[in-house]
Amino acid sequence: MGLELYAKVEELFLDKEAAHILWSKFIELIKNYQIKEVLDIGCGSGDFCLLAKENGINIKGIDLSKNQVKKAKSKGCDCISENICNLNDKFESAVAIFDVINYMNEEELKNFFECVKKIVKKYFIFDINTLYAMEDLAVGTLKAESEDKFSVLYSEFEDNKLITEITLFEKNNDCYKKTQKNIIQYYHPLKTIEKLSGMELKEIIPISLYGSKEAEKLIIVLANEMV
Repeated sequence: MGLELYAKVEELFLDKEAAHILWSKFIELIKNYQIKEVLDIGCGSGDFCLLAKENGINIKGIDLSKNQVKKAKSKGCDCISENICNLNDKFESAVAIFDVINYMNEEELKNFFECVKKIVKKYFIFDINTLYAMEDLAVGTLKAESEDKFSVLYSEFEDNKLITEITLFEKNNDCYKKTQKNIIQYYHPLKTIEKLSGMELKEIIPISLYGSKEAEKLIIVLANEMV
């Protein structure tokens, strides 16, 4: 699975300074909307979970990647590896941070929103990549390495899809093991998000993480009908 492979290389490519800008904005919004309890959908390795806990927010994480959940738990985060559509518990609000929404096509996204509406009582806050970010900034090749691994990401954008080929070389004694998988992100216009979500659009916040003149992301606040 491509996302499991990406979980192995994420820390090599993650710009922590940019990530902290985004995480801090989510914390600000959570406080502005007076949210006390949050489900972090696609919690990853738990960095946002730790920041939320530091800010007095009651947070639980969920992610499809068992590797990511293992990392998050090792940091002290309360999280599980599960699909949100299998949850029976209800939560005050939920977040989905750093491209979670963009990894789903329209059919998957419609089903995802239906599941969110069943378990979230108030607000769902998430980010989506702009067309500028996917079409102009994300394409090309990135390389990164550590003492025991080396990875290359190669991305192309076509037909509203960003296809990224992940190549990972992991050191094994004097040799390197090669693994290669693809992941796909989908560009979703705001009108599509509104149509598929079935929730009330409360706020849209354009944000730039890398100093671009155009917004690279939109943070969207939706309210469930229970609000």
